[in-house]
Amino acid sequence: MKISTKIQVAIFGCLLIGQSLMAQEKRPNIIVIVADDLGYATTGAFGSDGTHVKTPNIDKIASGGAKFTNAYVTASVCGPSRSGLLTGRYQERFGVYANTDTQKGSAVPASEKVMGYYFKKAGYTTAAIGKWHVGVKLPGQHPLDRGFDKYYGFNSAQTDYFNSPILFDGNEKVKKHDYLTFQFTNEAISFIDSAKKKPFFMYLAYNAVHGPNQAPDDYMAKFKHLSKSDQVKAAMVAALDDSVGKLLDELKNKGLEENTLIFFMSDNGGLPTWWKGSNAPWRGFKREQWEGGCHVQFMMRWPAKIKAGQVRQELTSSLDVLTTSMAAAGIDNSKSYKLDGANLLPVFNQPKKQVVHESLFWAGSHVPREEGAKMDEDFEKDNAPPSWAVCSGKWKLVQMMAEGEPMLYNLEEDPAETKDVISQNTAIAKKMSKDFAFWYKDMATPITWDKAYYEQLKTVK
Repeated sequence: MKISTKIQVAIFGCLLIGQSLMAQEKRPNIIVIVADDLGYATTGAFGSDGTHVKTPNIDKIASGGAKFTNAYVTASVCGPSRSGLLTGRYQERFGVYANTDTQKGSAVPASEKVMGYYFKKAGYTTAAIGKWHVGVKLPGQHPLDRGFDKYYGFNSAQTDYFNSPILFDGNEKVKKHDYLTFQFTNEAISFIDSAKKKPFFMYLAYNAVHGPNQAPDDYMAKFKHLSKSDQVKAAMVAALDDSVGKLLDELKNKGLEENTLIFFMSDNGGLPTWWKGSNAPWRGFKREQWEGGCHVQFMMRWPAKIKAGQVRQELTSSLDVLTTSMAAAGIDNSKSYKLDGANLLPVFNQPKKQVVHESLFWAGSHVPREEGAKMDEDFEKDNAPPSWAVCSGKWKLVQMMAEGEPMLYNLEEDPAETKDVISQNTAIAKKMSKDFAFWYKDMATPITWDKAYYEQLKTVK
């Protein structure tokens, strides 16, 4: 039977509509990019004037999507921060309060589900590339046992950029590699190329710009006008930025740019040994409970869903990355998972600031440091005195228990935490203390951290 031209046109139109709907409903690829120790004002998107180094590629993530100016990580040091990010849960729930000896297995327990688990179960191809630092020693801790199809990286706080003795491809030790920032980028691109026929999820955790401070000679040459100390740091940032650019170009060239959700953030604040203003405008640095330790740059880009050029001021957390990613992929976020993050996608439909979190909490250690004093880049002190903090709206209540009583700051009026206003706002401070005490009741005993410190935090009322 011959089909009329009108019917053929109608059928063709329906097919096009169906294909369009299928394209719209296609699950996004997801890439979570984590930089290491990258100061808040090190990129142009978050305040750098480019005097030391420009970051046009990282800035594209913010300009092509959204940047969050009020975003935090769950700890001011690498191990605990990554533990919270990967699980979407406060790491204190499973006993991680400070950097632990991941080589001995004292890190994220195998019983905790990490990002790879949810996405592999949902049919995604998954990869973990770069710095792991949450344990591989005990059964079930290795990335390949936690839902990641590919693992290329190292499990420690740091390693040599040119000749790492602890770099692994799966379970095989890598004997020769490129400068690590470039090597991780190449591995990421290789993974994208192999996984392009189905949705992929990639956790790309650079160790840049964590020490040791090392950079390729050609990058060093670009910054010979700077002091020797700043030269290598600027070169490391430039190498990271070029790597992000290479990754973005790969997505564009493969036709994957539109439907790929990208997160970019730092695992904690910058170091005091970097150039002045690199962690501005915050007080303090990595390993400290001041804003400089936990208030980080955070960006999202998903051209198909997120309108470009947004600046969001919601109180957000690295905990939100997993929850938001699951929502984007249509993965059921059952309450049985007990995730602590929120889905950020709804805020992009709202012109005004939304309430994402009523409060955020911190319980960990604090390395006392006299103002202006230097701190060695590789210094780690697991048994530093305990500290705790709460952010709620414009208020931050914080106590470094070895340094005195709690302090209250109005971050809207005093983002640099220069004026303690607790004496004028005792009722607010009392409520926030109670909120912390209520939250802390659900936290676990530290895995390796001094138990006496854990008990001290129980005294908060």
